[in-house]
Amino acid sequence: MQTVNAISPNIFDAHADTNILLPLVLGNLLSPKLWDLSEKIHTKLIAAKQLTTADNHEDHNDSLELIRTIQHQIDRHFKHLHPGEVSAIYGELNISDERARLGAQRVDHSLGLIENTFKQRLANGAIPAGALDPLFTQIKSNRFPAFYYSNFDIVVANKALTGRRSSAPMGLTSCLDEVAIFAALAMTMPKDEITNVIALTSASHYTAFGWMRTGEPWWFYGKNKLFSKQDWTQFVNEKFNGNAQSAFDSIFKDMDHIVSVAGTWNLSVSTSSIADDHVASIIEKLDDFFGCRLEQLTMGMACPINRMEESPLAPVLRNLLGSQSIEQARLTLRNEGNPELSQVLYSFRSLDVTSLTPYLEAARHQPMSKALGTKLNSTEEALTMIHGIAGCQSIFNDHNRIAMPDETLRLKTGSDRDKALLLHVLLEHMFNAQSSSAHISTIFTSTDSFVCVDDFCIEINSLSQVSCPTEGIIWKLPN
Repeated sequence: MQTVNAISPNIFDAHADTNILLPLVLGNLLSPKLWDLSEKIHTKLIAAKQLTTADNHEDHNDSLELIRTIQHQIDRHFKHLHPGEVSAIYGELNISDERARLGAQRVDHSLGLIENTFKQRLANGAIPAGALDPLFTQIKSNRFPAFYYSNFDIVVANKALTGRRSSAPMGLTSCLDEVAIFAALAMTMPKDEITNVIALTSASHYTAFGWMRTGEPWWFYGKNKLFSKQDWTQFVNEKFNGNAQSAFDSIFKDMDHIVSVAGTWNLSVSTSSIADDHVASIIEKLDDFFGCRLEQLTMGMACPINRMEESPLAPVLRNLLGSQSIEQARLTLRNEGNPELSQVLYSFRSLDVTSLTPYLEAARHQPMSKALGTKLNSTEEALTMIHGIAGCQSIFNDHNRIAMPDETLRLKTGSDRDKALLLHVLLEHMFNAQSSSAHISTIFTSTDSFVCVDDFCIEINSLSQVSCPTEGIIWKLPN
């Protein structure tokens, strides 16, 4: 996986490379805020256990209580955004730009799957008639809601976009965010309580599936929907007369990937980086839970599976399942002896990386800043835009992490480094739109940042013209 894809993947990145989920999960383990939420879950579990013991009611024991508590925290604290809300809050992706960036065949394949899925769900009544008309209109107009998938701290920072009301959620999520948060929280639970967490995914949806050390499986379909095996059987019997395949197809017919700690099994083309014994255990648990051999699995097994190397992050994920502290996670994930862990640090937006160039590459594709930059007429207009961002604090409250330009614009705050990256790409887009050229470079020191355009240099903290710094330089973009 290209490192730049781990920084700010959108819906098309994620379907093209489902392994993007792995550094997102691990990056969440570096977040103190995620560990605060984990501690809250631990506290609730201990309190529930003490209450059960005090009441001496063994029949109150729930083998999935741990999983239900994680789900309850996600349900309670996060707002799941639907396509219209995503467009209103985050804006839209330009489909032509995505085709140019990722390849037309790849983007059109994902779009086709998404459209077919929603049309099928409209036809069977799972989605109210007319609910997705705005989305279909967007697609015809070469636009798509800007679904971007983020580390936990960005999810939490985005709560500011809902206003300051007392009932504001802890953060704003999509289904992939929820799966990444769910999986990371599961990894912080007591060791050996949860044997496995995998993701069942498609172009349009992401879910988490797993099983406990007792062998009992569960399926986190999404916010407000956690199935135990008994729950699933009841759903099948009550609504589909016992037909498990029809029940599954009604809500997840387009499932085409399974992501585990080892990597991905692509069911549509029969390629897998998951070891044979792990594939066998996954199939066994899916058969047991759903009550049939799903046709989607049968498709993936119809041809001999082309074996690929497991993800380099696989040993790290296995090692951290059952992590008990952020210190353990940091010690493991900041191990400089494993270059593959840079994906995790980029996902976390750390500046403790060997090169900042991937951040600049990802920043260039942010749709809001690109649209604004192409409309600028001068450097002065770009500086006015930066001046209009009143906040000076990093959205991470950490000067050593970097926000993407669109995040700085939306949240109206950013450190000197965040604003410098925004100004850099605004100027690039402006000169490109004008079919002119200029040499643009960005310099970070310990206390300030500078954006230089040919012989013109701007100090970000004061937004004044200065001489280009020659000393105290920590990073320079492009590298």
